[in-house]
Amino acid sequence: MEGNMKKILVSLSSALVIFVTSLSFTTVTKSAEYFSIGTGGPTGVYFQVGNAICKMVAKIQSKEHGRKKGTDKAYRCSAPSTGGSTYNIGQIMEGELQFGVAQSDWQYHAYNGTKPDKVKPYNKLRAVFSAHPEPFQIIAGKGSGINSWSDLKGKKVNIGNPGSGQRGTFEVLMENHGVDKSFFGSTSELTSSEQSGALCDGKIDAYGYTVGIPNSGVAQAADGCGSYIVDLQTGPVKKMVDD
Repeated sequence: MEGNMKKILVSLSSALVIFVTSLSFTTVTKSAEYFSIGTGGPTGVYFQVGNAICKMVAKIQSKEHGRKKGTDKAYRCSAPSTGGSTYNIGQIMEGELQFGVAQSDWQYHAYNGTKPDKVKPYNKLRAVFSAHPEPFQIIAGKGSGINSWSDLKGKKVNIGNPGSGQRGTFEVLMENHGVDKSFFGSTSELTSSEQSGALCDGKIDAYGYTVGIPNSGVAQAADGCGSYIVDLQTGPVKKMVDD
């Protein structure tokens, strides 16, 4: 992102990734190949992207459909809701998914075995294409008094469900700011589809979200209860963007 927006939001991007040596798809008929795309929460962009791809795949004409000039095989695609970026990458590495949508930084870490996961390098991962930019945002509830990272101290904060890119990014931000979960009053592990409702119900004061925009969940929180995006202009955030 550019200008003042770069000072407010941490910009990431998502990519469709693939395990290139795991393309022996389960087949039910001789002429059809089946594959799955790991996505994210049902209100997020990943879910929409994955299912849009499957709709396009379904339009591919094949000889199985009686098209003489069609492809030799038909393709069957599913794009189930999943835990998100790191879950998708893990399932690809284990051979349970053929494709997955993931933040490009987590794909990089998985490929190179670098921080923050510091796992064994998995250089069989490949990026198929870049889908869309993803800013990391802190969304705070009206009247919460949260206007900066430091204001999150002692508050009820949703840090994201395990396996999601937003959880991983939030943990990196915590590390860069030199804090752990005890910095907050309490933490929750709600999914992306649960957090906006929880914010408007007063169950949490804020949540972190890595998502393409516009997003229906963020709009729900803004329109439903006057939530807003928190300014993230801090030294640790700048370092994270630079890194």
